[in-house]
Amino acid sequence: MKIDVLTLFPDMVRAALGESIVGRATDAGIIELGYYQIRDFSENKQNKVDDTPYGGGPGMLMTCQPLVSCHRAAVKHAENSGYGKPYTVLMSPRGTKLSAEVAKRLSRQEYLVVVCGHYEGVDQRFIDSVCDEEISIGDFVLTGGELPAAVLIDTVSRFVPGVLGSPESGGDESFEKILLEYPQYTKPAEFEGMDVPKVLTGGNHAEICAWRLAEAEKITRERRPDLYELYEESAYSDKRVIYFDNSATTRQTPRVTETVASTARRFYGNPSSLTRLGMAAEKELTKARETVAGTIGADRSEIIFTCSGTEANNLAIKGYLRANRHAGKKVIVSAVEHPSVLETAKSLEKEGYNVVLAPVDSRGVVDLKALFELIDNDTALISVMTVNSETGAVMPIKEIAAVKNSVNPKIVLHTDCVQGYGKLNIDVKDLGCDMLTASAHKIHGPRGAGFLFVRRGIRIAPELAGGGQEGGLRSGTENLPAICGFAAAAEDAFGAIGQSFENVKRCRDLFRDLLIEKYGDKIHINSDVSSLPYILNVSFSPVRAEVLLHALESQNVFVSVGSACSSKKKSRSHVLTAMNVPVKIIDGSVRFSFSRFTTEEDIRRGAEILFRCVRDLKRAVRG
Repeated sequence: MKIDVLTLFPDMVRAALGESIVGRATDAGIIELGYYQIRDFSENKQNKVDDTPYGGGPGMLMTCQPLVSCHRAAVKHAENSGYGKPYTVLMSPRGTKLSAEVAKRLSRQEYLVVVCGHYEGVDQRFIDSVCDEEISIGDFVLTGGELPAAVLIDTVSRFVPGVLGSPESGGDESFEKILLEYPQYTKPAEFEGMDVPKVLTGGNHAEICAWRLAEAEKITRERRPDLYELYEESAYSDKRVIYFDNSATTRQTPRVTETVASTARRFYGNPSSLTRLGMAAEKELTKARETVAGTIGADRSEIIFTCSGTEANNLAIKGYLRANRHAGKKVIVSAVEHPSVLETAKSLEKEGYNVVLAPVDSRGVVDLKALFELIDNDTALISVMTVNSETGAVMPIKEIAAVKNSVNPKIVLHTDCVQGYGKLNIDVKDLGCDMLTASAHKIHGPRGAGFLFVRRGIRIAPELAGGGQEGGLRSGTENLPAICGFAAAAEDAFGAIGQSFENVKRCRDLFRDLLIEKYGDKIHINSDVSSLPYILNVSFSPVRAEVLLHALESQNVFVSVGSACSSKKKSRSHVLTAMNVPVKIIDGSVRFSFSRFTTEEDIRRGAEILFRCVRDLKRAVRG
């Protein structure tokens, strides 16, 4: 690897890098270091390399000409030796913070040029035209870039093959596996009353490895909790959580978390206030409304923000029927709806409504012929979910809209899209639905934010009385941080929707194949191959689902039994019951649900743990 340093103090960098490992690597020809004095390339009579900044300000700036000429000379000399275009780095306090990953990335460059800044900075035109990256070694300022350049080169050199002597030399050092380094000792075994830990002198290498790991974990947890959090989620940690419960809720992304925090800090005014702070908050609310409306092809005026998908479902069903009491007395919902739809619909029976459950086939998909036969002139509303939360069955919403329109186009169609939003391309005009529900925490957004789409022209009555927010349909000061977090999550989800779908499908198919390879027809897969790949429902009967869930949890693998909103109830899954799945199979059914962040490594490791747990539990069942 060739590294050229452009500096005003070449001897300073040369002295720092001329010794120890980098010095030996240079002598061995593994690293080729070159030093260029920037001042030698100045065309100024006094060899000046700095001048005052335009616009005024303290100090001096390094000028373009000497830097550009010096860089060209270095590159030309390297070209004569067979090197290609360099990757040029400027040492700067505002740059990317140096880390092991950054150093490892730079070590893959054949030719690296490191520019040492000085004075108050460098003319931006040199940075824009020459530099590929700015790098900082920390949140502090030094008098020049020479010491940072030496630190960078030393760090990068350690990752160049052959510099450390053997590939294993740097393998256990701090940051290489995220953890800080464990304590180390050398002879003598006792010094001034202080002994080397006995485990290190016992000769049991397994015990030594375990002790070193435990000490590294302890030190990292105490001194760098930020690193320890990354370690817990990394492939290096036995404590790593394998999360297959994404249909219950998803982990917030860092971007969403920062959006929520930033919104809370900056836009703390009430969006309903007429003050400048209130108007700034209202502007952010409008932007978020436009964002989520755009994801489903709606107008922003058709979006009502709520605190959850459950609230949105209640508002849709109750709100419509109470605002349109003469529309009819029949309500049709599918037999496999989420409890927030089923229970809401059933509560209306006390008000004289006839609630009818539309049956599903063996795949868990609504039977269109049976639905057609249920629709009559007294039907006011039909509610069918877009994707089933237990099996992933995708419902034919567009076809349902066509069926109901053929009987009575005035019937309103609502779809609970909580499990489909952000995973399927949604266009409410194409679907033909009149109302649609979504929730933020299913797409790596915050809890406490949902929305209801209500097509323009549809009247609904509010469930909450108060200040008249959300067009008078959902009173209460809007949770702006959560709403803005929802919008950020929606942007990310729909921005990568195709790539995410393919990744999850690969993971689901791999998991399914591993299950079939291991168990064949000894298990029952309740999710049809046409189901949304984000959900896979599998029965491991005679092992009871609740027992398997807790066995997996003890190994840091998290799954669900049925819908997370109803799984604490003792009754069996109404979804699998409606699909005519035998009771024995229902009692052994577990839901695995994936996200765009699920990896094939998660799938393989999770499958191994699952196989062990099922084996042990089956042995226990046999006695």
